[in-house]
Amino acid sequence: MNNFVKKIYKITQKAEKWGKIMKIKNLTKFHISGLNQEKLLSQLCKQCPLSDIERNSKSDTTFKCSYFDHRKVEKFLKSKNVKIESVTHEGYAHKFFQIFTSYGLIAAFAIFSVLYVVQAQFVLQYCVIGLDKLTESEIVSFVKQEFPAKKSQINTKLVETALIDNFPRISFVSCIIRGQTLVLNIKEKLMPDEMYGSFSPLVAKKDGRISEINLISGTLNVKVGDFVRAGDILVEPFTIDTSGQVKQVEAKAEIVAQVYNEGSVDHYETYVEVVRTGRKVVQNDITLFGLSIYTFKEELNFQMYETEVEDVDLSKNLFLPFKMRKTTFFELEQHTVITKFEDVKDEFVAKAKEKALEKCENYQLMKEEFFTIRELAGVTIVNFCIVTEEDITCYDK
Repeated sequence: MNNFVKKIYKITQKAEKWGKIMKIKNLTKFHISGLNQEKLLSQLCKQCPLSDIERNSKSDTTFKCSYFDHRKVEKFLKSKNVKIESVTHEGYAHKFFQIFTSYGLIAAFAIFSVLYVVQAQFVLQYCVIGLDKLTESEIVSFVKQEFPAKKSQINTKLVETALIDNFPRISFVSCIIRGQTLVLNIKEKLMPDEMYGSFSPLVAKKDGRISEINLISGTLNVKVGDFVRAGDILVEPFTIDTSGQVKQVEAKAEIVAQVYNEGSVDHYETYVEVVRTGRKVVQNDITLFGLSIYTFKEELNFQMYETEVEDVDLSKNLFLPFKMRKTTFFELEQHTVITKFEDVKDEFVAKAKEKALEKCENYQLMKEEFFTIRELAGVTIVNFCIVTEEDITCYDK
């Protein structure tokens, strides 16, 4: 009996080393009964590692082996006429192989594979790049009408030639097929009226007070000292010659103005603030081919909450596209906040200045900055203004 214990101890030591190597324990537990089990287990250990060997009695023993060796072990035991009382599988491997024994799933996957191969032969979407005057819809409509959707039947050179021949505005086009997308890169011709300018008027792009004017061509609508708003016409695209005739010219000028970049924030003496309490509830939903196969839900008893949803791909090392949608519910609670403006004055002035800076294109041109404070029915309004000097001209579109 002592010799058997020593053998079992050695077998267990080997099994422990083997178990440490196994990061994921996919095991099979055998419960056997019969005589001469010492010799039987010694022979079996030479073929595959065993672990967790428990001798319940002379004729009753349980042990574990790798799930991937369980058929070999079962065959060996049957060849020795050993009675197998039970076989129990542990780990994910057994569940994974069970999926492949589902004929319905196999049939669905086969159908899906066939349909995927079939649809992969066709162009399903069109991408048009470089359009200005032409529209994508008319280009795509023409290509769909003149050419088949099957990729093997599309001659990209013929597509390029047909587009140039049927659209006079196109000067160059390249066509390629990427996956199931037909990509068209188009360059349009530059028409004479576009080469010499559209003769649009110059307008103000910001509110401001004009401080300097340098007219190059066109007719001025404003003078130094005028206040203008964004969109006001500054220079008309024409001039009147000595004979009194109106001549169309391109409006050009450099008009500098003092621009008022303003930012405003409101302070309320009393307001309701909604914050997270720190408690949360998690719900997981695992799907395969869009069908839910497992759902885990914790009890949700929050009166107020907000959610965050995260989609996790579980098929990194698996063939099947398992996905998990993780939904986290965060408990919220309301707090009534009462603050005096004088206590937070500097903070709100800084916020108003930050908003003004967002509208200021170049702070280096700053001439002056100031802020004003107004109070109205429990609301304090802070207005911050940054005065810059910059060119405010742009063409009217």
